[in-house]
Amino acid sequence: MKKKTIQLNLYQKFCLVIILLGLFPMLILSTVIMNRMFKEYGSSISTNYEQAASYVNDSINDMMEMYNGISKMPYYYNYSSEGEFQYNYMSFDNLRQIIYGIGVEPEKIEETRRNNMNVFLNNVLVVDGSIMGVHFIANDREDNRIAFHKSYSGMQNVTEETAFEEKMGLIDKTSKQMIMIPTHKNDYFLMQNSDVFTVARNYFDLTGVVGNYRYVGTLYIDIDGKRLEEAFKNITLNPNDRVYVVDQAGKCYYSSEGQLIGKNLKEENISFEKNQEEFIIDTAYNSYGLKVIITMKTANVYEKLQQMQQMMYAFLGACLAALLLGSVWFSKRLTQPIRNMMDQMSEIETGNFKVELPVTSGDEIGVLSQRFNQMSRELENYINQSYVAHMKQAEAEMTALKSQIYPHFLYNTLEIIRMTALEKDDLVVSEMIEALSTQIRYMIGPMQDMVSLEQEADIVRKYVYLLNCRIRGKVNLIVELEGLGGIKVPKLILQPIVENAYVHGLKPKNGNGNILIGAERADGHLVITVMDNGTGMDEEALNRIRALLEGEEPGIKNEHNWQSIGLKNVHDRVRYLYGEPYGIEVTSSPKVGTMVRILMPWKEGGDSIW
Repeated sequence: MKKKTIQLNLYQKFCLVIILLGLFPMLILSTVIMNRMFKEYGSSISTNYEQAASYVNDSINDMMEMYNGISKMPYYYNYSSEGEFQYNYMSFDNLRQIIYGIGVEPEKIEETRRNNMNVFLNNVLVVDGSIMGVHFIANDREDNRIAFHKSYSGMQNVTEETAFEEKMGLIDKTSKQMIMIPTHKNDYFLMQNSDVFTVARNYFDLTGVVGNYRYVGTLYIDIDGKRLEEAFKNITLNPNDRVYVVDQAGKCYYSSEGQLIGKNLKEENISFEKNQEEFIIDTAYNSYGLKVIITMKTANVYEKLQQMQQMMYAFLGACLAALLLGSVWFSKRLTQPIRNMMDQMSEIETGNFKVELPVTSGDEIGVLSQRFNQMSRELENYINQSYVAHMKQAEAEMTALKSQIYPHFLYNTLEIIRMTALEKDDLVVSEMIEALSTQIRYMIGPMQDMVSLEQEADIVRKYVYLLNCRIRGKVNLIVELEGLGGIKVPKLILQPIVENAYVHGLKPKNGNGNILIGAERADGHLVITVMDNGTGMDEEALNRIRALLEGEEPGIKNEHNWQSIGLKNVHDRVRYLYGEPYGIEVTSSPKVGTMVRILMPWKEGGDSIW
């Protein structure tokens, strides 16, 4: 006799699962959680601080990127010797001319140079509110050292030039990158004693021999040390946490311990080795050689965790009681709508699609009831419409079969004419009809077809052959596909461009000239080029063509008809297939010729670009 198995409904299973997987595991889990909470919490804190340190490091990197751009001002300084802004593509040489006194009378060089440098340094100073001072140390034409200094309080010389040089240290005068000088006091200015760090950049004479530029001078920019402190304002740290910004040599640019700013932490015997007493978080060095370090006491980290542990025990007792009562109520509320849905499904199986479930809530059960009602209505509509759709499909297939007879009739008629010409020994007419028939057969096919580039070129050859039959061989077609003839391209993209080259380029020159079709792979793209040595276009006509390619009109309308329709059609089809970066580019020079480039993506691993 077969043993009878106990069958539980969904309501009973849900209650049993809640009790077995909710109450008993919670008792066990609470014990395991307390053993692992310290480790997990410490890992979480470490991750959060790593993200905070990384954010600060990125902010400092962005800040240095901005000052890197400011340090390049000598190369795009665009003020005249009178201090007025002027447009000058040789702006990179303006500052050199000021330093060397070019174009200034000898007796006025020093005065003019100082006035102009005052304007320049002031322009650098006002770029950013954190810039405390600007210096430019240069060599004049005779290689004599000249120095210019300006602080936010006005143009002034430093109190001691040697003090300034000691702060800056030795600068590599061959470097073309921004140079970082660690935080120091700017006490070389009168009545100033603030913490600043300095960025410097060498300025070279770019008018010399390429690769052997002559050193002109160095721009130094003092930046308020509080600028680094601002990078930490957007993160939350504990009062006892310590932060550092250091370079690879161990120099401290900023620290929450102010006495360490400007010092070498390695020389101060301050190391950042991970230990039981402290969490040490540091970042990688950013692109300017700086990294962020955050340290925090372990005891402070776990102080909040101990408070959470006490709260957890109190909360656990309340949860155990609430879970037992809630599971019974919720399981009943969940399973009742499902039973209703099963009853309605039985109605649908009998063919009754008029069923509808009541929607009593906005939760997942309510959404499921709405979708069930919508499904039953759409299923009824689908069954009602499927027969009509089937009939329309049959009618469409019949129409497609009938449309195939028309091109077939045209091909047969052209073949009869060609055979008649052969019987009368008229080979030229026969060849012309054959070329025309080939082009018609090629063009009548679906425009979505992909064909080989060699097929496209062959259709162009037949087109030029027919053209030369009429104008007695004045058009010379050159095709250089560089082994790319097997590449698949959209159908009928070359003939409209070649036709455009003849009509608008060669025909105005009595129809005589050359047309070159080339193909190459460049920068991950397939580039097909059609060039002619026709009349070319001026800038106005070229702008009309470019506006046409980006506009909605099918062509350029003149008083007689539309022009450049084929060019626009090819551009739109290529862009439709491959997207915004691709399409047609047109360049031209009057009396020289025109070049049309078709840009399409290159697909690796096959003979097709798509």
